[in-house]
Amino acid sequence: MATSAQLGTILRHYATRQESAFISLRDFIDYLRKYAAKHLEETPSLEQYLEISEQSLLKELEDYQARHEVYINSQANGKTIIVVITYFSVQFANRYKDIIQNITTPFPVFSDLPKQIPADAIEKKDAATLISNLQAKQDVKSPLLYCMLMPRDIPSILFPACVPVNFLIKASMAKIRHMLKKDEYHEYFQKKMRISNPSKEIAAQTFFGKFLTQNEAQDEVFDVEGDGFYFWNQLCYFIRQDFEKVKDRTAEDINVLQSVAISEIWTMNIKEKASKEQKKAQALAELELALSKPPYFHSMDAILKFTDSKGALLYGQYNEEELKEFLQQLTTECPNNELPRLLVFKIDNGARYFIYKEKVFPLVIRLANEAHDTIEKNLTNKWFNTLSNYDKLPEMKDNKAFELILKKEVQNNSPILHSILNANFLTMLHYEMDHNSESTFRIFQGGKLLPYSELLLLRNSNILSNAKAMLPFWYTIPIISWIASLLHKKNKAGNTTEQKTTKEIKADDIPEEFATSRVDKKVALAHAAKEIAEYLVPAGSTLDRELDSYLKIWNKMITKEAHNSLTEDVNCLIRDYMRKVVKTISAQTFTVDRVATLAQTLVKTPNMQKIKEEEALTMYVQLYILRLVSNV
Repeated sequence: MATSAQLGTILRHYATRQESAFISLRDFIDYLRKYAAKHLEETPSLEQYLEISEQSLLKELEDYQARHEVYINSQANGKTIIVVITYFSVQFANRYKDIIQNITTPFPVFSDLPKQIPADAIEKKDAATLISNLQAKQDVKSPLLYCMLMPRDIPSILFPACVPVNFLIKASMAKIRHMLKKDEYHEYFQKKMRISNPSKEIAAQTFFGKFLTQNEAQDEVFDVEGDGFYFWNQLCYFIRQDFEKVKDRTAEDINVLQSVAISEIWTMNIKEKASKEQKKAQALAELELALSKPPYFHSMDAILKFTDSKGALLYGQYNEEELKEFLQQLTTECPNNELPRLLVFKIDNGARYFIYKEKVFPLVIRLANEAHDTIEKNLTNKWFNTLSNYDKLPEMKDNKAFELILKKEVQNNSPILHSILNANFLTMLHYEMDHNSESTFRIFQGGKLLPYSELLLLRNSNILSNAKAMLPFWYTIPIISWIASLLHKKNKAGNTTEQKTTKEIKADDIPEEFATSRVDKKVALAHAAKEIAEYLVPAGSTLDRELDSYLKIWNKMITKEAHNSLTEDVNCLIRDYMRKVVKTISAQTFTVDRVATLAQTLVKTPNMQKIKEEEALTMYVQLYILRLVSNV
């Protein structure tokens, strides 16, 4: 039989009606059947209790006993008594109300329960754990009664879950305050505080006096970083130290020790919470900074892998809910009716990316520059193959068709750029940035987005000229070309394949040690490098494309000769360095952190430090190392 949520309520109601926690099983069954019949119409689920047997009821009560809500006492005479533990929750809840009104009322302890109730009938919880859990989340409608185990052999306290834990803390503070107001303790502990703080006597005395005059109805507040928190911990220590020395303790002495223990647990929780909040705030600040770093657009998977300055994952220093709340705040808050600081866009496969709005236009320019080379090569090769077959394409002459082809090429080769250019926030962002005199990026003209040809700096006439330049010379002679086209069309059969160009690493780029290592090590290293590349290279991009992108950022040389020379110098430094450390690399030790360490070591060398764009250079070095290893 399934446990009914109503049975516990009926038990408490019957115990309250009988004014006793001890209920005869047979008497309760009679009452339960009558109760079910009376309320069956309004609560159909009570039908199960209309003809319930003692055995069935006892089986259901076992679950309540496991949760310490009841205790089943089977007596020698065959009579079964149900002890409703939750009946005492109401009694002791009233005791806590009395404590707030009369501070000399002691905390309820286990000896306040009837002797027939064994120790294991009440759920025992460590005081530090229970207080911490209740401070984090408390159900004041819970009927449970806890036996709060105190530290250092201090008598345990009975605490109903329906009493707000702040009641317990306030009562503890009030008891300590009441004790310190007595003449025999007031001067003694005040003097002890002054002596223990020779350089802060006035501050210690002021804290002591302020604590004693604190309104007991107010919440106790201590600045974790301030002197008040230190003075309070010191005072609790002095009180505990003195009262623990008492051998024959009175009820008041026990109450003071219990109050000090609860207060110390509470202040420790405050300190831990403040420390967690500080770490979380620092981690979120580092997350905010990481979002502004290359490649400027970040997926949720990438955000979950962000690390702090020590290499530790930021995710974990804040939880999933806090991360979502932080991102939602950045993506929804719109000061001065402007776009939120962090924007979100999706690519065609449904992946979501986050990007700061001030990084959008620089990213568009960067991605357009990267896509320029790729798309130009693709179209040049495609048009070359078309011309080789004596055919023509509309986009070779028609600008509108050319724009459509460019849009499709961008969608295939640079999905991030395509998604941003078609994002609904782009026009609004343009109007915001247009009023910013410092902004030098302009991808709009007359309120409209520039054509793809202008964004990519591509002309169909130039691409057509390049494609024609690749043709054999007889294609340029009209008569020969015409005759050849007739013959070609006549003999044309099968499908033609497009020529594809791939970027290959130079043979001399590979360190000698790679060439002499075993085949299995080569394969394992190459596999590890490709896995790391998948982690570092954003979705929709390639290793070579990212290399070219970061190269353009850190290599600011204007002339082609100087640009190529600097690039080759850096590449040589990387290759030379890899020749020295390659013997220590294995597939198991070749990780993301190892690649980052190698790159940091290289960037910190005197020659590398002359380059100002350190972040872009570091990413370039990492990617170049991966290209070396993955092409082994």
